Amino acid sequence: MANVRIGTVDIPERVERERYFSQLTYLELSALFTSPLKQTAMAGWAEIAPAGAIGLVAPFVLTHRQVPKSNKLWPNDGRTGDYRDSPLGRAAWASVKEAAATMKAGCIVFKSPALFAPSAANRDVLRAFFTDVVGPEELGEDVQRVWVPDGLWEPRTAAAFAAELGVTVAVDPLVVEPGESTDLYAELDVESLYLRINGLGRSSPLGTEALDDIAALIESYEDTKITVAFDSPARWADAKNLSRLLA
Repeated sequence: MANVRIGTVDIPERVERERYFSQLTYLELSALFTSPLKQTAMAGWAEIAPAGAIGLVAPFVLTHRQVPKSNKLWPNDGRTGDYRDSPLGRAAWASVKEAAATMKAGCIVFKSPALFAPSAANRDVLRAFFTDVVGPEELGEDVQRVWVPDGLWEPRTAAAFAAELGVTVAVDPLVVEPGESTDLYAELDVESLYLRINGLGRSSPLGTEALDDIAALIESYEDTKITVAFDSPARWADAKNLSRLLA
């Protein structure tokens, strides 16, 4: 399916890059989340990955107030993170734009911190962030801005708000509230969709029923641009199995 990209969150262990991109069409890469990438590293990714095949996870100084544990970090202070506007955040964003151009990225993924609730104050912060800090004119027209809401956001609410922001919403179609059906994910009013699937905590690959549900959901959107990123323990097998099923 021409409008569907399938891959994993970071390359699984013991899988070489060349082998990865020979079998899958997308990679959510978190290398920029904690610290900048060297030019040589970006050039290496650009040489291996097809244009549009990489999604770069935005640095924590844009999305997370809590500093990750790492020996090397983006410069940060008390004003960075949680989608707030800050000088250090804008400096990191400039580096992300450079990396996206060098690596021919297909999207930038903005992961919300835990407990980032759908409050009126947080909505205002997101509106300002996606308008003034990382506005639509900041990237090429082929580069999506993907917003990953916290689990506190109901999928339909998140999708409607993402449409207001002009960004692509990320959802996990296997996660539903008690009494709800996975059919709700087939009813989202979106122009593009990012399926970020964590596998419900199971260590084994997803079963046929779950993969069939994901495939049916993708097919229900017809011409909509869809990206699938498996974050499951068996993500390499899950992504390849879904690719075979859709083929």
